[in-house]
Amino acid sequence: MARRRKVRFSGRFYLTMLVLLGIVVALVLIIPSGGGGTLRNATMEAKLMPETVIIRNESTVAVDKFDMVDHLVDEGASVNAEVPVATVYKWGYSSELAQSLVTIQQKIYEKQLSILDGIESTELTSVNGQIAELKSKIASNVSEGGEDDLLELERSLKELLNQRTVYLKNSVQADVELNSLYSEETAKLAQIAEYTSTVNAKMTGLVSFYFDGYELVLNGEKLDVVSADVIKKIINGESGVNAATSESLLFRLVDPNKWYAAFITSPSEGASLMGGQTYTVTFDGMKDIMYTATALEPVVCDGGIVNMLEFTENIGELLS
Repeated sequence: MARRRKVRFSGRFYLTMLVLLGIVVALVLIIPSGGGGTLRNATMEAKLMPETVIIRNESTVAVDKFDMVDHLVDEGASVNAEVPVATVYKWGYSSELAQSLVTIQQKIYEKQLSILDGIESTELTSVNGQIAELKSKIASNVSEGGEDDLLELERSLKELLNQRTVYLKNSVQADVELNSLYSEETAKLAQIAEYTSTVNAKMTGLVSFYFDGYELVLNGEKLDVVSADVIKKIINGESGVNAATSESLLFRLVDPNKWYAAFITSPSEGASLMGGQTYTVTFDGMKDIMYTATALEPVVCDGGIVNMLEFTENIGELLS
């Protein structure tokens, strides 16, 4: 089901232990001072509790400005290259246009039943029963806030409707009126196709439809531009949203098995990590999960020293 486009910027996210405050962006998780994690190597243990920024190895997918979008996969879904992720609708597409197609297709269905004239079909009866059941389940989920995956239910319904369409076109001998309706349907589909395009994944990864405006800076491919000033801006809650850019944002593709955590120490403190060393990291609010990370070489900036850890295991709950 096509929905009016709206770029999803996340709100505040709160961790529960001590006083852990998540920042306003979807790509960034802040672990405030006094609440952080434990870093451990083979010979010593140092408990650090810094404000930490999570940086994901990802690519951002954007298209020309669009009005509506139909998500073809769920948030957090794992996809391979060339898998359809979303259908976008250009400005000019309207619900009236979509409804006109539905009206034609309903007329086609009614005409096909008229030609069948009561001839029973076990396959058609079965498909219609499944369609009725799914429609009822979707209506119940919408009205009562059910826990079923609405997007998956809609996909299943679409598949069943297509199955019925194919069956009837192959089973019903069309007359002049039905052929005329088929021609109307073809013309309407061609008209709609002018406003729509399907966007595929360009690589394997996890899909996220959430953004924070820091996509061009906080990215695993651009670690060389991650400065102390950038991290401070994020920690201070400064928005990274660019209104012009956000108009074309569609989704992110995240490598779940390569990501980073960065934090700042002052020049007087010095670097907290030793490049090349392996550490065990636990985050408050996620005490049951222990990550292993390798420290990158600290970077000295005007605003402080950037300490960074590289993770090569599944990102899990830190996706967005």
